[in-house]
Amino acid sequence: MAEDLDEKARRVRELLSSFYKSDESDSGDFDLDAPGDGGVSARRRDTLLQINTKGFEPERYMASLVRKTNLPTLLKKHVEVAAEIKNLDSDMQMLVYENYNKFISATDTIKVMKDNVAGMESNMQQLLEKVTAVRTKSDNINASLFERRGRIEELNGTRSLLRKVQFVFDLPKRLRKCLKEGDYAQAVKFYVGASPVLETYGSSSFRTCKQESEEVIATISKRLQAKFLADSEPLPGRAEAVALLQQLKFPVDVLMDGFLTSNMKHLLELQTLSHKSKSPDDAKKFITEFTQTATAFRSIFPTGESRLNEAAKDLLDKYFANVNVSLQPEAGSLSAAELISLLKSLSADVAKMHEVMPEAGFIDGAIQAVESAVKQHVNHKFKVLYAQVTGALSDIHSPKQEQAKDQQKPLLLSLENVQNLIVNGGLEVLKDLTQLLDDSVDFLVSWRDAYIDLVQGGFQEFFGSLVDHFISLSLASATQGEGSDQRLGSPAPGFVLLLSRLSTFIEQEGVPRITEAVGDSFIGGSLGDRPAFLPSEICRAFRAAAEKFLRQFIDVRSRKLSIMICKSITTPNWLQYKEPRDVRMFADLLLDEVKGMEGEVKQVLEPGKSHRRSDSAGSSSSTRSSNTTRGDSRSSRLNNRGKTHLLERDVAKLFKQRVEIFTRPELTQASVISMVVKIALKSFQEYVRLETFSRCGFQQIQLDTQYLRDPLREVVDDDNVVDFLLDEVCAAAAERCTDPTPLEQAVLDKIVHTKREKRLDDEATKVFI
Repeated sequence: MAEDLDEKARRVRELLSSFYKSDESDSGDFDLDAPGDGGVSARRRDTLLQINTKGFEPERYMASLVRKTNLPTLLKKHVEVAAEIKNLDSDMQMLVYENYNKFISATDTIKVMKDNVAGMESNMQQLLEKVTAVRTKSDNINASLFERRGRIEELNGTRSLLRKVQFVFDLPKRLRKCLKEGDYAQAVKFYVGASPVLETYGSSSFRTCKQESEEVIATISKRLQAKFLADSEPLPGRAEAVALLQQLKFPVDVLMDGFLTSNMKHLLELQTLSHKSKSPDDAKKFITEFTQTATAFRSIFPTGESRLNEAAKDLLDKYFANVNVSLQPEAGSLSAAELISLLKSLSADVAKMHEVMPEAGFIDGAIQAVESAVKQHVNHKFKVLYAQVTGALSDIHSPKQEQAKDQQKPLLLSLENVQNLIVNGGLEVLKDLTQLLDDSVDFLVSWRDAYIDLVQGGFQEFFGSLVDHFISLSLASATQGEGSDQRLGSPAPGFVLLLSRLSTFIEQEGVPRITEAVGDSFIGGSLGDRPAFLPSEICRAFRAAAEKFLRQFIDVRSRKLSIMICKSITTPNWLQYKEPRDVRMFADLLLDEVKGMEGEVKQVLEPGKSHRRSDSAGSSSSTRSSNTTRGDSRSSRLNNRGKTHLLERDVAKLFKQRVEIFTRPELTQASVISMVVKIALKSFQEYVRLETFSRCGFQQIQLDTQYLRDPLREVVDDDNVVDFLLDEVCAAAAERCTDPTPLEQAVLDKIVHTKREKRLDDEATKVFI
């Protein structure tokens, strides 16, 4: 089907081509380029090409066809040719039917064109004859007037000169008449028209006329100046006076300067009064006076726009100086509502002034003033928030905080106060700054993205400064925590722990809440290479600071315990130590210090994971004591047997469960307390290794460790660690003892029990007091 349609279209094009008598080359080229689908053979295309040419030879074609094809092919070809002939006849009829109306219309159009052109040639001939006649008459007139033309032109020149001379002679009379009638414009016109003659002949023939005319013009000039200076005179009259004076070559710049000087001085006085009184009526009066002055100047001096802009510069500087003072007061600060009210008033005033003086730069000055005021407002809000937070931290860190010891959980109250200041204060700042966007202040629309970046950058700078302030406070606390400043005492380590907890709170809760609020109100910005507010960067900084502060707290607390242990070990003479009858005071001081640290930690940190305890505290204590005794006895035997057995013992310890001392602490109560206790007990062991003990000294160490065992087990997350480290202390003492004979279990338990009862009574007495 597609092949038949293509063949039909091709035949129609060939018929049209033959109708318009196209060249054979065109027909041949067309057939060669005709599309095919591969079903028509090359031989058939050659046959069609031959048939469609003008030099087609039927006999030769038939002879060639009979010679090259067989009978079935000839019959098939016959059928094809017959079908093609029939198709060609139908195509020819279709071509005629489809284009019949077009042919008829074209014939009618050609006939009408012939009828219209038929009379055109005669009309053109008549037009040519008339034009020739007009030209002939014009030549005759020019020839007849040629001899008199020069004389006529000479007489006309003389006549014009006589009229000018007569006008000059009559000029004083005309000027006096105009002066009397007040027609100054006509007088100036007469004088300006006669000025060339007076300047040329005024010193000879027309001297009297010139003098009289100048006297009258001088009087007119004075009246025009008076008319210009009269405030009661309407603007058109004053403008006309200036224009006439300018035609008389009067120095108009003098008038312009005088007008600007007097009016600008008056406007400056109004501006100063408006700024001092803060009255809307005075401000409105200034704007009205300014617009009237600018309109009057522009009407009177149309060409003095540049002078007006120059004269208004001082007024512009004074105006925006007062605007900046109003928008940025030295004392106190404006609320967002007050700032918006002032900005809207400024927008309305500047719009009126810009309308009369678009080239004076009021819009640019207003935009700069608004940007400066808004930046100052944003910076002030963040400075106030920063001052509140740092002030609260300073109060916690100050010596007055000693009074808080009488309060319950002072660190907890301080922590909650600072947390509320940071989050609620930040949200209040956002609420205030969002009003500047919600009210759509005109001058803020043009730099909305810059304002969003300003607010986001304010939070970035606020949190960055807060991290730096935390670090500076922690450094100060680090020196104070060593006891160098007795006025501050022990709160310094607790303050560092509070900084760690506060940093974690800001990272996990404060920054996400602020980020969510910023995303709701301040979408967009990022005019620079990077966003102005980077929560991830802030969180990383606070996370690192929290870890630093936590390690600092652990270091300070463990160092203090280690110093206490060091003094308790290095002070006595262990070789001459008497038989122990009681636990040393150092153990109570150590437990008091741990208890104080526990109180600070529980105020600030979360409990964390549950405490891992052995099956029974009492049985564990007794068992641990007996194990210690057996271990001490075993150590004694090892000492008697020599270094070989000591080496075997050390090798056996390698296969025991290893206790990690310096691990990464978690921000929980159990982790922090356990870390401090482990470091202290490890230092206990190391100090014991440096001393040599007698039997009584060894028994005193055994008694002290047994007394410390249960209280320390209560505060750590894994009591097995306490047992292990205290066992190591006893083992180290046994190794360094000349006679490691332990106390009897009954004596040991009795002394420890008595000491604990006494400690409980003392604590109850303190609570009662």
